[in-house]
Amino acid sequence: MSINGTRQVVIPSELAIKAVMVDHTAQRLQREKEKAEADRKAREQAEAEQIAKEKLAAEQQQREQNAKLEAQRIEDQRQRAAVEQKRKDDAKQAAIRKQSDDKKRVAEIKEKQAQKEKVQHDAREQAQRESELKRQLADEEGRMQAKNSGLLNQYVALIKQRVVRNWNAPASARPGIQCDVRVTQAPGGTVLSVQIDKCNGDSAVRESIEAAVYRSSPLPLPPDSRLFERVIVFAFNPSE
Repeated sequence: MSINGTRQVVIPSELAIKAVMVDHTAQRLQREKEKAEADRKAREQAEAEQIAKEKLAAEQQQREQNAKLEAQRIEDQRQRAAVEQKRKDDAKQAAIRKQSDDKKRVAEIKEKQAQKEKVQHDAREQAQRESELKRQLADEEGRMQAKNSGLLNQYVALIKQRVVRNWNAPASARPGIQCDVRVTQAPGGTVLSVQIDKCNGDSAVRESIEAAVYRSSPLPLPPDSRLFERVIVFAFNPSE
């Protein structure tokens, strides 16, 4: 500071110095406070970011863990389903095999039964054939014996006599008529058909003989049933 052109040096008073020092101290404290506040906020921000990062990491880890657990659950479920399906398939195949085996056993039993029945049937038929053959042989033997005894001739003679009695001779009939007559009859003697074969008479004679045979129905039965013939042939000669 200058007075009248003369520069004067002002020496700060002690109070002024103290005031400056206090001001500097206050500024320094304010700056430290502000820095401490900034550091606190920075720490809090860093802590908050760290917490958020850790939270995100924990959530990600939890999601990954949940995903693994879900994947494991799905895999376990798939394996259980596969095991259950295999069990069902095995049971189904076993049932099919059992059914097939049962069918085979039933078929084998039926086949054996059929073979047994066939053997029995063949044996019965063989026995019947042998029995029938024996009967036929016995009948044939008896028939031959009856023929040899003259019973067959007697049987044919009875038929011939009845036909002759029932014959109405036509006007054209002449002495010495000789005709072969073939008669088809039922077991009871009923005449089924008549055929005049070789004959020395005319058509009227033939027709009269045929009519006489039908009038004689039923024909006499043989004295021995083994002598019955479905077709009987005899000679019609009324003059004898």
